[in-house]
Amino acid sequence: MSHPLGEYVLQTAKKQPTPVAAITFDISHHPVKIAMVEGIKGKSGWLHLQRLSIDSFETEEYLLFSAVDSTGNSIDQETCEKLFHCMGNSTGITLIPDTLQQRLDQEADRHVKATISRSLEENNHHFSEARERLEKWAEDMVIAAEKELKDTKQQINVLNRQSRLASTMEEQHELQEKIQDLEKKKRRQRQQIFDLEDEIAQKRDDLISALERRMTQKTISEPLFTIAWNVV
Repeated sequence: MSHPLGEYVLQTAKKQPTPVAAITFDISHHPVKIAMVEGIKGKSGWLHLQRLSIDSFETEEYLLFSAVDSTGNSIDQETCEKLFHCMGNSTGITLIPDTLQQRLDQEADRHVKATISRSLEENNHHFSEARERLEKWAEDMVIAAEKELKDTKQQINVLNRQSRLASTMEEQHELQEKIQDLEKKKRRQRQQIFDLEDEIAQKRDDLISALERRMTQKTISEPLFTIAWNVV
């Protein structure tokens, strides 16, 4: 499929005109049993295929089948897909009655709306998961940073008590140098907490922007072909 010749064949096939045609699918001579297609053997009806593109945070493409049999019963998506695993022969171009065209249009519109709804629901689910991961990460990072700062403050308090009890100038000087180093460390840790809060806020902003892009959906529905079908 990814070979240049394969890509050329696919692109050329996609550009071919597809007038409404009658297709006979042969399940009787298919080498492998397909139960779903066996279930509609001897039946006939109409089928429409469309491509739906949803452009939000990323591009999604769907091939949506809409089909009914001659008695008006809808044929599900998976059965339609399996149908095209069988050999088929075109018996010529045909015309679709207006009433059946309206029915297929209604089915197609319903499938499009349902697919768009599912896509938005999945996007919302992904957003919720991403938000939970961010909140957990933020909570863990803040707790860890605040614990380090608390530990430093406790060390300073201990050294201050020792300094007040120091019996010599040398001991006093040594303790004060340690306190001075820890005070510098405490200021750095406080700044790290501020920087961390800024980073968390930026990640939240990015997440909200991603959600807005997901919610701003652009959809394109393109009809590919319509056929009258029967299965033998």
